[in-house]
Amino acid sequence: MEQSSVKQKRCGGLIALGAVWFILVAAGVSSPARAVHVVAGPMVGSVTPTSARVWIEINTSERVRVRCFDINTNQEMCSIGMTVEGPPPFVVNAPLGGLLADHDYRITLTANGLPLRLPPPSLIIHTPPAPGANKDITLAFGSCVNTDRYPSHAIWRSIVRIQPRAFIFAGNTVYLPRKLSEFPYTYEAARRFIEQRYDEARRFTGFQPLLRTCPIYATWDDRDFGTPHSDASFVFAQESLIAFERYWPNPGYGTGHTLGTFCHFHIGDVAVFLLDDRTFRRPPAKNRAGTMFGSVQLAWLKRHLLESRADFKLIVDGDPMLADYPDHSGDYRDWGQFGDERARFIHWIFGHDVSGVIFLSGRSRFGELTLRRPDPNSLDQYPLYELTSSSLAARPVSPAQIIKWYNPRRVGAPVLEHNFGVISVGGPAGNRHIMLRLRNAHGKTVLSKMLLAGQLTGN
Repeated sequence: MEQSSVKQKRCGGLIALGAVWFILVAAGVSSPARAVHVVAGPMVGSVTPTSARVWIEINTSERVRVRCFDINTNQEMCSIGMTVEGPPPFVVNAPLGGLLADHDYRITLTANGLPLRLPPPSLIIHTPPAPGANKDITLAFGSCVNTDRYPSHAIWRSIVRIQPRAFIFAGNTVYLPRKLSEFPYTYEAARRFIEQRYDEARRFTGFQPLLRTCPIYATWDDRDFGTPHSDASFVFAQESLIAFERYWPNPGYGTGHTLGTFCHFHIGDVAVFLLDDRTFRRPPAKNRAGTMFGSVQLAWLKRHLLESRADFKLIVDGDPMLADYPDHSGDYRDWGQFGDERARFIHWIFGHDVSGVIFLSGRSRFGELTLRRPDPNSLDQYPLYELTSSSLAARPVSPAQIIKWYNPRRVGAPVLEHNFGVISVGGPAGNRHIMLRLRNAHGKTVLSKMLLAGQLTGN
């Protein structure tokens, strides 16, 4: 009888507790909601003279609002509300409009009406000058960001010190596994696995100040696309693209009918074209010519080059484009291994009087300047230069290894230390110039070349 009585009391107590819980829920009272906080960012992505994209990752699904203010007048320029939905990562990709050219702005963020603290340093949005404004412009770029093994903060501080108008990641922004067997087996699991790699890299404290300093653009190469030397046959290519889009708020991704990381943007009289050397890459095979960029992407590039009125047109890719390295075991590390495609494109540049073309690239784990000299018998050609910057945070090649990468078009000595590229444009209208530099991790210039706009045009 006593045991039965105890069981009845316990049961009655549980029923009573359940009734209280039901009443509280019915009355709208529940346990405290999960506190919302910023996980990564904020970061400025694509900008135009009148707009900008702001990227922020938070820890949960929530209704958020981003407000943008003019720094000088404190006037609110725009306010964007959106619901951040799962599954994670919970990413805010806010398009801000109604801005003015060559102005500075700040943002605030609220979640469910409550202000969210943004981590320091304060994010500043610098809109670019209007096209044709002939302002001095400094851009920076680099490649190979293996911060897991080389986590030094020095190079990121050096980049921030020059206050670039934009920074461009030219491939290998993260390092995915070397073997396909290290990826999950299903497409959905592989996408989340790749996103996790991006998430870990985005939280790296070393380049947080850079993310707040200037707009960030990116394209990929083999290691943030897939396994080493991966191409269009990589089984998780679509999952890689989905993850890349979540973490890099570029101005666009391919065309309406063709997906990829290729896109373009303008800053003053500088046009920048980011290429995708993985989505369409197919090595040569019997009865089939190889391709690094594919006909659709190259047609897109040609169309926008013809439309551009910029004094300087920077073509950016993860792999070197003008260098002529030896072919090592068919790994096709540069555009020179797809010689027919490259030759046709260069012939097209000169045949259509496209002036001001300069190439920027990465991947090599050393820096260098490459020069394709004009044909002395062809009056419509001009020198084509390529500045290669690698690596930002991956082990550079050794003096013994550089012998393997003999480049007959190399100008001067290669840079065998951590480095980043700096592109500076200045001068009066009609006499603009561009300076190509490589700087080491401490900001010291280790390679430089100045060119006048008049030198980059056919006769």
